Parts: sequence; structure tokens; C-alpha cells
Amino acid sequence: MSSGNFNTTLTPTPPLSVSQFYSGATAPPGSIGVALSGGGSRALTAGMGQLQALSSLTFNGVPMLGQIKALSTVSGGSWLGVPYEFLPANGPSDSEFLGVYNANIGSESLVNLGTISSQSAAAPITATIFSPLLLAVQAVVLYELNVPPNMIWQTIVGLNILFPAGLFEPNLSLAPTDLFSWDSQTLSTYVTGPNPSLGSVTPFLVASGSSRMPRPYHICNMAMFLNQQGTRIQALAPVMATPFMTGIVGTPVGTDANGLPPGGGGITSFSFNSSLSSVSGSAAVANQTRQWTLTDSAGTSSSFFAGILQNQIAYWEAHPLEFLATLYQYAKEIWDWIEGHLTGEQMARAKSMVQEYAAVPEASAASITIPNPQILIPQYGYWPVLDPTVVSNPQSTGFADAGILENSGVCALLAHSDIKAIISCANSNSAVAAGQYGVSDGKGGYLPNTYVIVDDALPPLFGYQPYGYGQSDECNKGYVLYEGATCIDSQALAYAHNQVFPSDDFPALLQGLWNAANSNGPNSAPAIFTQQLTVLANSWFGVQAGSVTVVWCHLNYVSAWFDLFNGNSDVANFITNDVTQNNFPNYATVNTNLSATQVNLMSNLAAWSIVAEEGANKTFSTLFSSFGG
Repeated sequence: MSSGNFNTTLTPTPPLSVSQFYSGATAPPGSIGVALSGGGSRALTAGMGQLQALSSLTFNGVPMLGQIKALSTVSGGSWLGVPYEFLPANGPSDSEFLGVYNANIGSESLVNLGTISSQSAAAPITATIFSPLLLAVQAVVLYELNVPPNMIWQTIVGLNILFPAGLFEPNLSLAPTDLFSWDSQTLSTYVTGPNPSLGSVTPFLVASGSSRMPRPYHICNMAMFLNQQGTRIQALAPVMATPFMTGIVGTPVGTDANGLPPGGGGITSFSFNSSLSSVSGSAAVANQTRQWTLTDSAGTSSSFFAGILQNQIAYWEAHPLEFLATLYQYAKEIWDWIEGHLTGEQMARAKSMVQEYAAVPEASAASITIPNPQILIPQYGYWPVLDPTVVSNPQSTGFADAGILENSGVCALLAHSDIKAIISCANSNSAVAAGQYGVSDGKGGYLPNTYVIVDDALPPLFGYQPYGYGQSDECNKGYVLYEGATCIDSQALAYAHNQVFPSDDFPALLQGLWNAANSNGPNSAPAIFTQQLTVLANSWFGVQAGSVTVVWCHLNYVSAWFDLFNGNSDVANFITNDVTQNNFPNYATVNTNLSATQVNLMSNLAAWSIVAEEGANKTFSTLFSSFGG
């Protein structure tokens, strides 16, 4: 970590392309991108399975995963995508981290399914300490250790998700001290060459080597709060962090905390979270306290969970006895987490704090003051490439979870003109299901064959509000366009700028996913459907007009997969109970910790769905034949 003035490079956009950053022998061929949606631990786990499947399937004798051009991740999908992209040479192998697709899972015992490698990407989420309750305890501990409130959630992600993969290097105050770039040449050209003082900062570079799958261009998605004149409702601007540059590539309407219109491109990633000192053409000098890190990127991408922790801590303030009960009940887990994730003075202080609170008699619980971190919203310095103005006394801007704005990750891929095909993995908390209403026909009725509920992130891509169930807090029923709407449901406001496909193509998506999932009976097959779509220009995301082929992969329970466990009653009973009790595989996003059994089964279902679709319809080999080389 280093502070001061640093030379950085501006990347004006649009247009934007992957090939402007790297090409040739080091670049995966073709023009296919994969989008892993948000959804917390569910998204991480399903994403593992989807990448397992693409690793097991080959095109021209080479794993498909190694041939994708770009990977876009959101929130929980970033918990997988960020460490996968940057796994160090001494870290887990690719197969250990992602797991290997198990075509014979039907014969596995429940005992075997209850174990998971400590090197797995999902290992952190199977720990009790990763439950929302104990993540809130971690937040209290970090607050006591003087971690700034607006860095507490990112630090939790660094400690729990990145540290096990060897990608979190904090200082004595638990602030991240690293930076990231693509490779040694990119690092030298754009980071350490112009800034020799950064030569002592630990760089995390994209995983490479003969034992690694070739890595795609990675986009970690976030959002930034905007101020808009005449309204108290804050809109959000899409922020993309890549190994080359970080910024807002579109031109969303509004202003940042310094009153400047945002967007227009990005700056060399290490120099994000800064203020502008001077600018000359595509060169600028940025002032920053520390470099922008993987911890900032992955933590901000998933900061939806910061609000959950804030609510839990506020509850403890009102009910301190409940806080004591949590410490008593999970004393071992809390203690083990402190010893496994903190060192030196931080470990000693954390242990002292826990011991102090644990020693308070229940009768005196009301005297405890839980140190509420107040606002856990990430705050960072931001200045736009569109209007790189030097500001005196610059203010920080609030950032948010990408999923609150665009949870599919599709728009970020479309912002790159050379991505011509997308595998969209909608790892939703709800399956494709029959609805009471459909797509509004504008005459008080609904279009036929559209009474289908899909993930909330998909309709806005076609200009529709998410499905309205007709509940008392909703003003719409079924699918209603944003354009011309007399009412927009409050939960749909943040998605209002997301249209990138023609509205007329949305009914076909609903019909396609429904027919695929129910081709041989209810939930009989994977909900996977291919569409050739016109791309509409979208200035909010920096998307240019064009065309794209999308393979929509919607996370669903599949009876044909369940049939693999015929004769394996223990596992079959576990799955049946988990469907009933926890909505397997569409777990609630707030269920941050899953069991090893749930992880193994859900990741396998997600992988099997892609492998089975390929076996039945050659969907993915057709895609790679058209766009993979």
C-alpha cells in the first residue's frame, strides 16, 4: 500500500472492446462471454457447477471454459469469479478450486456428499461463521478493531473469501495493501513503470501457466450512487472493474458526490478510489491514500449483505441479551475464526473484546452498548473520465452491490463490442414457474403463453418491469413495460435503465424457458433456451447497437437429474426434504452459509444441466462453432 500522487492512464469509452486490451496468442479465441449472476452463496455454488461443466465440455478438443473471451460477475458470482481469475501459483489448482463435474453423482453416498475440499471455492460458505448472524459478529469485531465502517463489509469478504485463496494481504490495521493487473507486462507498462514506488506493493496478476485454464477478460460489476436533480431517489451507475481499467463506461444521467456528470470510461485499476490532481490527454495524475484492490472490488460487488448485517446489529442494540446469547452459543466458532483470520495485535484485541462481552452477566446485559457501525455503505473517491475536472476538497461517493442495478451481468458484456455471444447463467432464488398473469397486451389483458415467472433481472433487459404478483405493495400485475407505465413498482425502479433488447422478443424468452423446462413434464429438463437478439444502444451502460446470441441458463430443479438417485434413498430423501424446506436449488439469497451436501448437490445440478443440454441439443458446441474461433 502506498499513498501520494500516481500516474494513471485514461481509457475513454465507448466504444469498448476486449481486444483493445489484449489479443494474439495470449487471448482466448472467439467472442463468447459468460455472465454469472448475483445471488450470494447460491450464485457462487451454481456458478461453480456451470464453470465445471464448461471445463468438462470440449470444442475442437479444448475445454470450452478455456475458450471464453470474457467473464462478467455480479455480487455472489464475484465471490467465485474474482478468486478464480487471480488464483496465485501457490494457491489451489483449478480443479480443486472449481471442483470436477461428477457424472456418477447418483451413486455417491450421503456421507461422501457431506464433505468438501478445504481448497474449494465453496469451502468458506460452508462454515457456520459465514451465516448472516455470525457475519454480523465479525462486523462488530472489526468495528472494535477500528476498521472504518465503510470498509467493514469489504474486509469481511477479504478475510473470508479472498484470504483462503491467497488474495488478501492486509496491513496491521486490516486495510488491503495489494493491487491487481493482467500480467507482468501490463503491470510494468501501466503501473510500476510510471510509478516506481509501487514496485514494493504486492501485485495480484491473472492466473496463468501450463497447469491453469486460460483465463478470460474479467469484469467485476459494482454500482455507484448518483444524485439526480428534482428527486430524492438515488439512481445507480454501473461500475466495471477489470484487470486493466476500472470505471463507468457509459454516460448515466446524474452527478457524483462532487457534482460532476459520471462516466465516459475508466482509469488504470490500481488508481481507482482517488482524486484527480491533473490531466493531460489520456494521462492523468491521481492522488490516493491506497491502491484499489481485489478486496474493494469483490466486496463492493456483493455489498447487498452489508445492509443485512446493519439490521442485525441494530437489533442487538435494542436487544443486547440476544447478542450475549449469540456469543455464548457460538463461542468456539467465533474464537476459531479470530485465530484463523487475524494475527498479532488484531487477534489479541479481538479475543479480549469477545472475552469482555462474554463475561458480562445476563442481568447486566442492558448496560452493553453494541458498537453499531452505522452506515456500512462502501465509500470511495471517484472522478469521471468524461469530464476529468480537478476539484478542491473532493468528496467520496457511495457505492453499492451490482445486483441492485443489474443482477445478470449481461449488460457489462454487451458494453464490449467484440462479444457476440453470451452464456447467461441466471442463478435465481426462484425457478421458472407458472404465473397468474402474463405479459400485458396494453388492453387490460395478457399475451397468450406468457404466464411464466422468471428471474427479476431478465425482464428489464427487454424493457419490462419484473413480474408483479398483484400483492398489496405492488402496482402492477404480470409484466408491464417501463415505457408509458402509469406506475412503476418501487422494487423495479433501479432496473429502469437496463433495456438492451427489443421488448417484442421478451415473450419468446418466456415461452422458450418454459417449454425447455417442461418438455417432458413439469421441471423435466434444464431451463436453457437460445435466442438471437438485436442489441439496442444503451448509454447508461455504454452499450452500442448490434446483435448477439444468448444462451439463457436459468437455475431450476430438474426431475431428470433427480432420477440419477434412483436406488440411492438417503440422497434422494435429502434432496426431497431440501426442496420442501429450503427451496433447493433456488435458496434464498440471505442464506449465506450452505452445507457441504447442499453445495455438492447444487453445483452438480447446475453442471449436469449444461452437460445434459449439450448432449440433447448440442447447444454449446453450436455456439462455439459459430462464435468460438
